[in-house]
Amino acid sequence: MTRRPPAPGQPPELAGLLAAGAAGLLAETAAVQLLAACGWLDRPDFTGPHIRAGNSPLSGQPLAHVRWTAATRALAAGKLPATGSERNIVQIAASLAAGTPVRLGDAVTGLDRARLAAVTAAIWHAGGCPRR
Repeated sequence: MTRRPPAPGQPPELAGLLAAGAAGLLAETAAVQLLAACGWLDRPDFTGPHIRAGNSPLSGQPLAHVRWTAATRALAAGKLPATGSERNIVQIAASLAAGTPVRLGDAVTGLDRARLAAVTAAIWHAGGCPRR
């Protein structure tokens, strides 16, 4: 049975559920870490409609997953308010996790140092390399 993610204001718990859902998948884990680093897990307008929590069908343990297609469609339709750099972060994360096409050159243009560092760390993680 699917349930809503934890109430806003509890991002560490949500981050843990997302980490459990992405366990063993480097690119998915990297994408979730990118969202967390850039503040998306603190936004109820993102977490409510675009994250689904439940129990693992194999272990019964709680976990959560990002609904990547729904999130990128909401961004494109203007139903998820975001600045250009916020939108780029979600698009890069969706590309890592779900293979959603993104023009990387366009997506990194205009990112501040902190967001660019988060993207770089996510790419390193997705590639199986520790961050330097």
